Amino acid sequence: MDIILAGGGDIGTAAAEMLTSRGHSVTVIDIDDTRLTYLEEHLDIAVLEGSASSGATLRRAGAATADAVIATTDVDEVNLVICDIAASLGAHRTLARVDHSMFLQDEELDYASIFSVDQLFSPDRAMASAMAARLRNPAAIAVEHFAGSDIELQQIEVAPRAQAIGTPLRKLGLPKGARLAAITRNGQAFLPVADTAVEPEDIVTLVAEQASFPAARRFFTKDPFGRRSIAINGAPAAAVWLCRFLGSRDFDIRLFEQDLNRAEVIGEKLDHITVLHADPAQPEVFDDEHLERADAFVSMRSDEKNMLACAYARRCGVKTVMPVVRHPEFLPLMRELGLEQTWNPRRSAVQAINRVLHCHEFERIEGFFKGTLDLMRVRVGAGAPLEGKTLMELDREPPLLVLASEDDEGRPCVPDGTMRVTAGRHMIVLTTTAEADAVCRLLATGNGR
Repeated sequence: MDIILAGGGDIGTAAAEMLTSRGHSVTVIDIDDTRLTYLEEHLDIAVLEGSASSGATLRRAGAATADAVIATTDVDEVNLVICDIAASLGAHRTLARVDHSMFLQDEELDYASIFSVDQLFSPDRAMASAMAARLRNPAAIAVEHFAGSDIELQQIEVAPRAQAIGTPLRKLGLPKGARLAAITRNGQAFLPVADTAVEPEDIVTLVAEQASFPAARRFFTKDPFGRRSIAINGAPAAAVWLCRFLGSRDFDIRLFEQDLNRAEVIGEKLDHITVLHADPAQPEVFDDEHLERADAFVSMRSDEKNMLACAYARRCGVKTVMPVVRHPEFLPLMRELGLEQTWNPRRSAVQAINRVLHCHEFERIEGFFKGTLDLMRVRVGAGAPLEGKTLMELDREPPLLVLASEDDEGRPCVPDGTMRVTAGRHMIVLTTTAEADAVCRLLATGNGR
């Protein structure tokens, strides 16, 4: 793909590294010549000095024929204008970074449509969404998001006395919007059939719409009783997103902010959490608030302060400790302190960009199965052999499970057997590794190998 990145800062650099590693042709536009020189010396990319909000600059970069223009500057309004101009020049797709929640939450104005942006993405929001998924599901072995955050896929170990043990899937009664996709038993993953029953210590791969996930998960594991206690150190935008994603029903959230004005603003915005004007990294505050009893401690301040606060929380016995780490040089020291579960907004933004760029083509989703099953994002091609068939009409060979898709209105869902395979529809599919190429041909997605 021919991709233009408008902005060579932290997000633009991370995106350029990811895209070039995947074989894409990348051009970076920036006004900082020193930054461009560094990028040109370290990556196999083209660079162009100038303002990306200038039509002339975008033309010189090749926006008229680009597969995608991604605006990653740190000014939301500039990114929206860049995408608007790029779309008018003929760019196939546009993506804009936005950090202010106004652009993502306004119910009356669709900023993406107004500025001809195919996808808005927020590094802080993407990171907070992933953190919330982990906090909601601490027992999950792996978590993946589809369609933003609307659908989740999790791998969970079956508890010894779980409700699902010994019951065939056809009798299990999973809630609507949930599906058991695969079972890993003794290290081997396989696709279940209607008469399959799970066993203790199986690893189940469960996919569900967010509203259905808690009920579906209870078939396989024992959720903790009562509300879980979460302590958050610092109140940047990502912390606000995190509080919103977690909601109020299942969590008792205490957010600590040293800036009094910021603490008051957040307290007015989020009436379902407790905001404290204090520093939980101070042992006396930590002890007075009994944070050693918290189910999780999240730190979102500077890397140094996050490291110190989380190290103290871990030492005091908090089981789940989650520091945000913005600079990679801190990672080795974090690991030495036992802080393995680190979070980075750049990494989350790059993952969001990658999902959007590949949702029109083909992509294998790694990290869930080792050599037996393939999990793939695909877009059904026009004239595909399976086009027009309902899911219940699909043959057993090659094996194919559609885990997530879009409904007739374009909304993400976990489909039932009545959904038809339609050209242009995006799907998450699961099949055996041996039959993955055959499934690609049936969906006319091209060979993904």
